[in-house]
Amino acid sequence: MWMWRSWSRMLCLAGGLWAVGCTDYGSYSLSWTFPPVEPAGTDELAATGCGKHGVDSLRVTGMSTEGDGEDVTTLCAAGSFAHSVPVGSWTFTVQQLDVRGRPITPTDAQGYPVPDPTAAATIATDRDTPLYPDGLVLTPRPACDDGVDNDGDGRVDHDDLVDPECAVVANAPAE
Repeated sequence: MWMWRSWSRMLCLAGGLWAVGCTDYGSYSLSWTFPPVEPAGTDELAATGCGKHGVDSLRVTGMSTEGDGEDVTTLCAAGSFAHSVPVGSWTFTVQQLDVRGRPITPTDAQGYPVPDPTAAATIATDRDTPLYPDGLVLTPRPACDDGVDNDGDGRVDHDDLVDPECAVVANAPAE
């Protein structure tokens, strides 16, 4: 009796390992930039410049039509990011995170929230699929809400010593 239980457990374990090994995988990749920024008196471009925009990392979440899920966070550094997932049709969303891991909601020039970018992709076996073939252009946060000393005066937005330019924005009357 004891021998039969041991064999049945071994067969169940072997079957489970075999089933896991049968899943085909491919990968997706993501590269990103911010729109060009022209500080006064220079021609500097913020190609990736995540830190210049108060962005610490990017969170990629996804769901396949087969029910597989993806939730991975990568540092927002120069270059690109790639990750493997089971093959199939996927929908991915990219979200910017601040240094505390909190989601960032960028706004447009009128102050309206910009939705997180979403991409649909078909992941094929042993192939890399770029989510944004030309690179994802991230929407930067407004200068007075990015947690960065943009003008080099030693004062950061919402710091104990509020940057004077941002204090005007923070105390502006609501329309």
